This record gives sequence, structure tokens and C-alpha cells, in this order.
Amino acid sequence: MHEHSDKDVAKTILKQFPDTSLNDLENVVKRYREADTWPKTTSFSEESFYHLQKIMKASGELKEQVDYSKLIYEK
Repeated sequence: MHEHSDKDVAKTILKQFPDTSLNDLENVVKRYREADTWPKTTSFSEESFYHLQKIMKASGELKEQVDYSKLIYEK
């Protein structure tokens, strides 16, 4: 994500969004990049985990909170 252009990223993920034009998807990728939305690591802090769940609950996508220790593990 971080090493390729917005257009290249959009082309790569286009099949996942069949109802979206390449141009629209490229604009979405650009906005996500400008907002620094894509992490540079797969590490997921407990604070970030609960923040994401708060957003998901507010949007109606999550019925109840999941405990961090039940879903995230570290080696």
C-alpha cells in the first residue's frame, strides 16, 4: 500500500468492489492515504482495538464488545 501509487492500489483491489469505478476507487485510496489510515505494521494495540469496536458499535455493525485478549494474541 505504501510503496505504490493510488491508481496501482485501486487496480489491485478493484475486483473486490465490482460496483465501483476505477476512478472512484482511486479517489477513495487517495483519501485513505491522506488520512494516514493504512498502518505500516500489523501490530494492533489494545487501545486501537477498543477504538475500532466503539466505531463499529456506533454504526450498528457490532452488537457487543469483544475482549482484546480473546481475539488478539502476540507471539
